[in-house]
Amino acid sequence: MKGTKTRTVNSLGMFDLFKGIGMATVIFVHTAEAYSLNLGSGLSVSSFLLFIYREALMSAFYIASGFGFRKRSVGKCVQQQLRGILPPFLYTALATSGFHLILHHYCFGSWPAAISESQKVLAGFLLGLPHTSTYFGFSIFSCGPMWYLLTMAVGWIILDILFNAFPERYIPCAVAVTAILGWGTCLVWELPFCLSQGMAVVPYLYIGHIAKKRRWFDQPRLTWLFPSAMVCMVISAVGALVSGTTDNMSMGEWTLGPVGIFINGIIGLWIVNLFVRLSARSENFLTHFLEAVGRRSLNIFCLHTVELTAVPWYLYAAQFASSPIVGLLSQYAIRCSFIALSCVLLELRKRIVPPRTKKARMERSRARFQRYVARH
Repeated sequence: MKGTKTRTVNSLGMFDLFKGIGMATVIFVHTAEAYSLNLGSGLSVSSFLLFIYREALMSAFYIASGFGFRKRSVGKCVQQQLRGILPPFLYTALATSGFHLILHHYCFGSWPAAISESQKVLAGFLLGLPHTSTYFGFSIFSCGPMWYLLTMAVGWIILDILFNAFPERYIPCAVAVTAILGWGTCLVWELPFCLSQGMAVVPYLYIGHIAKKRRWFDQPRLTWLFPSAMVCMVISAVGALVSGTTDNMSMGEWTLGPVGIFINGIIGLWIVNLFVRLSARSENFLTHFLEAVGRRSLNIFCLHTVELTAVPWYLYAAQFASSPIVGLLSQYAIRCSFIALSCVLLELRKRIVPPRTKKARMERSRARFQRYVARH
């Protein structure tokens, strides 16, 4: 088992535990948003969870993604991102719009209304909007959690452009300027395809790249990281208490302006480092289960987008106004059960119908050509 752990610590699998816990947290936070569970002084459980996890957790996801970044030609980078992001994004868009149409007709009994609302959902995917926006006088819904995948792809491409355009010693300044431009465009207009948010997350991807280059996660201890993260947490908390708001990356809102982007990056790096070291030291059924969840994070992300956007969960939450804890836990259990069952079905389909490789496609095309020649 020691050999297994050594390989895990030095590969992208080192983030599986973090991804598993992160996906479970994201789904729970999205569920808690529909329920008002007061903790006192007007603070709700959902507000508390969003404050603690939202931006720090999202920045940590990007840092883990940036760990696999390496410089290549811009064309190859674009092709890589399109091949990796476009198929699941389009499948999710079609599934979400279709289920949204069927469920809203079933719940409200009006095809015209269901079609009108579902068109807004599909338009949000086609434009890649991270939140509901108004374009040319029309209200268009967001693409749901899939904005994260779009933002990550845009961020990778922008970071690759910076590496090809500037000498390495100028990259930190270029990354900082790019993030500030992303924050500034969020103040003016909501750019399609998550371009503004893509610029804002470039520092997180760059931090992940630096962490791999300097082997931060292989070192016994990063003495500077915990104190830096604590200072950033205090600054972030003070800013939230003074302003009465918290950061929201999908909405393009940072309480402390562009400074908040970099603060969240330090906190996110501490979170990733914490779970990487936890994964290397602990090995039991729970960690294995969470690592298995993390390895399926892309499928879970897509399935969560479908059910979160297509299902009118607010109707379910309304039935538990008097007992919100029961509603929250039951809805969370239903969501997790749906996602788990769907993941099992997807994996069974891959075993029954294996994905077509490039070699298999070429052989199939060659066979069709030979049949065509034989007929003619």
